[in-house]
Amino acid sequence: MTLIKIGTVVAIIGGVTLVSCTEETQPIIANTGEVDQFAKSVLDALQPQSIAQGREYCGYIFEMDDGTLAATAALRGGESFCDLPEADNSVIASYHTHGGFSEDYDNEVPSVDDVEGDFDAGIDGYISTPGGRIWLVDYSDQIARQICSELCVTSDPNNDADDAGFVPQSFTLPELRDRFD
Repeated sequence: MTLIKIGTVVAIIGGVTLVSCTEETQPIIANTGEVDQFAKSVLDALQPQSIAQGREYCGYIFEMDDGTLAATAALRGGESFCDLPEADNSVIASYHTHGGFSEDYDNEVPSVDDVEGDFDAGIDGYISTPGGRIWLVDYSDQIARQICSELCVTSDPNNDADDAGFVPQSFTLPELRDRFD
């Protein structure tokens, strides 16, 4: 069973226990060792707020001293960016949302900056899109790939699936650069 507490609201999701505190210094705690599942839960919980505000939210997933996975409280970014402080040695991945649908951005895929940022930091990254996809930026394989496709997490009801065109299952960094050129 999964409990998500955001402020004073608790939701049951099944499989992962998350606790989110209102203090920015308090982490979100997982009762699972499955990073993909934990990241998906964290991002799905952020999607409604991110979509409604048309802003990115970001943070880090890290391993606590006892081996438990946790996530930092989400930082609020702008329409097309979210700045994170430098990662410390406990960080295993970044996470961020892509906000609401916009015709101004190719927001169903990771940006070149998203991928380069995680590669430069030497960590994986997780990205949710307005269409409800989750991407994993895989540092060790040097590829970005979908871990779940459209509508697998909360999506923007205004999302125009046709606007993104063809969205492949994965991208290398050169392939992603070609898409944005």
